[in-house]
Amino acid sequence: MKHSSLLLFFIFLITYGATSQNRSDSGSNRQVIVGQKYVPILIDAYKIESVPVLSKPEIKAPVFSYKITSKQVETVKIVNPIPAADLFKKEETQYPSSYVKLGYGNYKTPLAEAYLNNHKNKKYSYGAHYKLLQTNSNLNQNFADFTDQAFKGYVRTYNDFGEFGLEANYRQNNYNFYGFNSDSFDLEKKDISRLVKTFDAKAYFNSTPDKSGKVKHRSSFNFYNFQVGGATENQYALKSKIYGNVSNFNDLENGVLSADVGVDYNTFKLDSNKLNRLFIQFDPRFDFIYDGLKISAGFNATVLFNGNDTALPFINPVIKATYPLIENAANIYAGIDGRYHKQSLRNIIQANPFVNTYDLTNTFDNVKLFAGFNAKVGSSADAVLEINYADISNMPLFISKGDSLNSFGILYRQVNMLKFSGALNYSFSERVRIGISGNFYDYDVTGEQEAWQMPSVDAKISAKFNIKNKFYPYFDLIAMGLQKQRTGFVEATKQVNSINAFYDISTGFDFRFKKKLSVFVQANNLMASRYQRWYNYPVLGMNILGGITLLF
Repeated sequence: MKHSSLLLFFIFLITYGATSQNRSDSGSNRQVIVGQKYVPILIDAYKIESVPVLSKPEIKAPVFSYKITSKQVETVKIVNPIPAADLFKKEETQYPSSYVKLGYGNYKTPLAEAYLNNHKNKKYSYGAHYKLLQTNSNLNQNFADFTDQAFKGYVRTYNDFGEFGLEANYRQNNYNFYGFNSDSFDLEKKDISRLVKTFDAKAYFNSTPDKSGKVKHRSSFNFYNFQVGGATENQYALKSKIYGNVSNFNDLENGVLSADVGVDYNTFKLDSNKLNRLFIQFDPRFDFIYDGLKISAGFNATVLFNGNDTALPFINPVIKATYPLIENAANIYAGIDGRYHKQSLRNIIQANPFVNTYDLTNTFDNVKLFAGFNAKVGSSADAVLEINYADISNMPLFISKGDSLNSFGILYRQVNMLKFSGALNYSFSERVRIGISGNFYDYDVTGEQEAWQMPSVDAKISAKFNIKNKFYPYFDLIAMGLQKQRTGFVEATKQVNSINAFYDISTGFDFRFKKKLSVFVQANNLMASRYQRWYNYPVLGMNILGGITLLF
């Protein structure tokens, strides 16, 4: 009897405890602890390209740099100009392997390119790159022949403290003023030739401390010498980015405090005219997450010393907020920005290579407002839509001077610009990749009828294919809308006309019939349209280039 009573007592305790546990779990104080959110990691696939680029005109698609590869669209260079052939085309900074390319085209166009490096090494790397591309067609009616040469050398070392590197680049571009009626022009081709020389060098150090809590930095010293005609420009610039993590406090998470600091000394000389300028830049930022909202706040500050004792400060607030609609898949974002920009001889010639009067008036983005949406679906698709408004002081507009060379001058104006941008990229596995991008612009220019030679729309469609890892065809189509252009700086005698809208189709392929040996063919301007990006400067007709590539 005694044992039976004890047994009944224990059964009662166990039953009551189980019932109490069930009641506790089903009540309002239930707690669920998640150790870690599962986020799959997918590695994107990349295809190594080895096709050279001839004089394919190019409109730069919107560039975005958020976590989902999106960012605020720059408004300083609204549309990349379509330059004379390969003029000032940005070179690649990394190459898959050492190689040699040789090619030839229908405008008596030789291509020679070589790249040598030490392949993979955990302690150091070095390499050199040389490229020659020219046309020798002797087309008297447009003088569109050119010669481009480029050389680059670099060395980098890696250790526990960080990465240290040295780079040196030299480019020489030779092209011509043209577009006139050759029957009434009494100068020879050599008299209208332009020679542009650029030398730039950089030394940099990127720290990589062992502990994430330590302050990190990336610092570099940059120098360049730029010459065109009798004008010479030099730049000496020291830049650093200092950043470090901040301990979480209150409801702010993942705090990072950073600052970009820079000193830029710029000299310009043309005959007896000299200009020396000093720019000091300080851009602090505080990045953090508050209740899922990613925020970056700070300001852009630039101080200009323009050859006297007066310091001119320019300060713009910067706020950027990003909210994830779908974690790691879709964001909406908005913000405010602004910046004082240095105008330079190099910027002018890169924007319009046919300018021959130089006014180095600096541009000021008084305010930029932007809002947009971006999304990414795995590694297959990404898209972005953005609206951007900018209030810009001293925006450069290019005016045809109407002289015998058909050269250009610069007119600086106050411009309000509204811009809509969109881009979509999709990959059908690794075999087919398609990209579409477009921009729509609306300008309000103080004191002018139009934003001269700025388009109202531009667009690009690209497609790349991979057929059995041997045959790599591609297709590009670019388009630019109607542009208004002005001839003459005097209001009473100015002339206004239009530059027609145009589109340009390019295609080509790379056939790798051996592991280290391939042939390539590239055809530009398939419609053979002599369209104009700059007034009185028709581009080359259809041009075809082919050759071989040898890897080693």
